Amino acid sequence: MAKQQATLADIRKRFEQAGFTITGGSGDSGPIEVKKYNCVHRIGPSSGGFWEPLESPHFLVRGVPCELEDHGYQKFWLAPGGKRFPIKLEDLRDLQRFDQEVRFQLKLKSLYNESLGSTSARTVYDRVEGRPDA
Repeated sequence: MAKQQATLADIRKRFEQAGFTITGGSGDSGPIEVKKYNCVHRIGPSSGGFWEPLESPHFLVRGVPCELEDHGYQKFWLAPGGKRFPIKLEDLRDLQRFDQEVRFQLKLKSLYNESLGSTSARTVYDRVEGRPDA
């Protein structure tokens, strides 16, 4: 079964029917932003013409898009200025559900670790002092 390339109008219609809010995009080009559950994802056409996520999904904290950051012992929302907020379980569930729905609408394969919700935009574990990052 070959994947078909979708136009911006097709993508907009697909996401709107699923309850997403869409912003951006003009004519038949992207990127666009899709929003739902207080989350936002930037998607656009790849070099092959298929629509895909351009970056990790973001959660909106007081209107500021924050990335998921994993410190090993706890996950945080990382705001653009470097400020961190500890996450709530409900927020993480919303982000995981949102990411799954975006992937479903784009007809992308869902990998095992992504389905578990264990992927983060950034991973920052404590390192032993003086140890190289290799």
